[in-house]
Amino acid sequence: MMTLLAVVGGVVGLTATGSAVLMGWTLYSQSKASPAEAAENGDPRASFYMHAAPHLSRWTFFDYALFALFVIGSLFLFTDLIAVLRDKDAFPPYHYGYLLCGFIFTLAGMLMMAVRLVLTVSLSRTLRSAPVPDHHDHPGHAEHAE
Repeated sequence: MMTLLAVVGGVVGLTATGSAVLMGWTLYSQSKASPAEAAENGDPRASFYMHAAPHLSRWTFFDYALFALFVIGSLFLFTDLIAVLRDKDAFPPYHYGYLLCGFIFTLAGMLMMAVRLVLTVSLSRTLRSAPVPDHHDHPGHAEHAE
């Protein structure tokens, strides 16, 4: 049973890593696909934000994989912690360091999820407060009277 859980955890970890690389590559390639918009806006970051906002504002496969990885990792860590607390003599002293590192890495994964949430919220605020381009200086772009 533990071997099966280890294999499932490894597959989920590799899937999360692959989906993170894929998401980063997708955002990078979409922001580079439209250099005309970046030149028109004057700020290349604005073009990146405009392309990244739809991807970051919804729950993606990467988020599901990261959450599953957190759950599986936490399950392993708490199971190991219970085993160590039951029989302290059966485990070497350095095993406590392994448990501590495991908890730190698992919490770091959830911290990455929280950072993503903060970036998404700040990105949506940035896009809402971004100034609207003024096209009224061009006669063809002006609003016509009714």
